[in-house]
Amino acid sequence: MSAVVNSWIAFCELKHRKTPLLDFIVPLAEALMASGKLNAQYQRRRGTGLLSKTSRSLLNDGDHLPVTTKTRRRCSKSAQQKKKSRTKIMCTMCNVPLSNNCFKLYHS
Repeated sequence: MSAVVNSWIAFCELKHRKTPLLDFIVPLAEALMASGKLNAQYQRRRGTGLLSKTSRSLLNDGDHLPVTTKTRRRCSKSAQQKKKSRTKIMCTMCNVPLSNNCFKLYHS
C-alpha cells in the first residue's frame, strides 16, 4: 500500500494538483486487473515440486527401484540436509536422484 501512496504523492507533484487518493487508486486498480487478464499466460509458480514426507510415503505402494543413469546429479536427500553429494542412482518411481545411503532413508 505504501508504494501506491508514494505513487499518488509523485503523481500529485507531477501534475501540480491535489487529486483525492481514492480517485487515484480506483483507475490504478482497474488498470492492474485489466493487465492481469491480458497477461494470463504468466502464471505464478507453484511450489518446489518436492513432495512432503507424508506424500512420498503414500506413493510407496509401487516398485521403487534404483537405476544407474549416465549423468551425475545432486542427491535429493543430501541437498535437503545442505550436504553436497552427487550420484548416478535414481529411483524409477519417484524420478529423484538418491545416493546409495539415502535411497532407503528417503523411502521410509
